[in-house]
Amino acid sequence: MTLPSQLHRITMHETQRCLVVPIQEELSQAAAKSIQQQILDRVHTRPLVGVVIDLAGVQIIDSALWHAFIDTTRMIKVMGVPSVLTGLNPGAVASIIDLQLDCDEIETAMHLEDALTRLTRGARTPSEVADEPEASVTEADQPMDRPKGSFADA
Repeated sequence: MTLPSQLHRITMHETQRCLVVPIQEELSQAAAKSIQQQILDRVHTRPLVGVVIDLAGVQIIDSALWHAFIDTTRMIKVMGVPSVLTGLNPGAVASIIDLQLDCDEIETAMHLEDALTRLTRGARTPSEVADEPEASVTEADQPMDRPKGSFADA
């Protein structure tokens, strides 16, 4: 029996601490699920600041494939990593709109470079996080003295 993660292997690469997943062909639902599992495994094992799913090779998107991508972005988000879909061509966009598919929960970008800029803006390196000083109590954090004659004095 073939495991779902072995059905469809895809080449992913990392740049600017982001995982880039180029989809260069039409996918079956089983292939999309296989890619989903590969992405989640990679997000779990790598210190990433974001994931870009580049759909430039997908000409038409049906509802099952769209839901697979949306579910993948939700899962990535639950794991604490933002994601951006990019490379949607006019035919794919027309399919999404014609089928009245939900686009509210996803972030999209026209080009890969735009997606990487969004994901890496303000991202800190692991060494910056490690060098951050411990939070300390400041004078502003101290409780204020209550004025005399308040209910607390009774």
